[in-house]
Amino acid sequence: MIRMAFDTYTLNMLLKEHGTTVVLRKQAESAYNNDTGTVTTTATDYSVRAYFFDYKVDEINSDSILNGDRRVVISGKLTNGSTTPKPDASDQIINGDTLDIISVFEVRSGSKVLFYTAQVRD
Repeated sequence: MIRMAFDTYTLNMLLKEHGTTVVLRKQAESAYNNDTGTVTTTATDYSVRAYFFDYKVDEINSDSILNGDRRVVISGKLTNGSTTPKPDASDQIINGDTLDIISVFEVRSGSKVLFYTAQVRD
């Protein structure tokens, strides 16, 4: 994923002015079933603000960034004010469409996570 050239003020304004509330669906393995030999997965949904935008044409390389991939800025705070759990590649963003998270980067100020930036795919 190519890192964005936005400063934290701009990211905050994009989230505030143009962001939407989405669902961050975190997947977690919960229990191993001896009878079936499988591990069950549980999903936990979190409400968070996010701002989506497209990759530039010259960034799409058909290797790590595919045509149709998008970038999303995810707030470091949930809509209820709690800290957003760190998304990872097993999670999804739901905004009417269900998007798989491909990669995630943290935007920090010191030890505090302000935002997450992610590459998402349909």
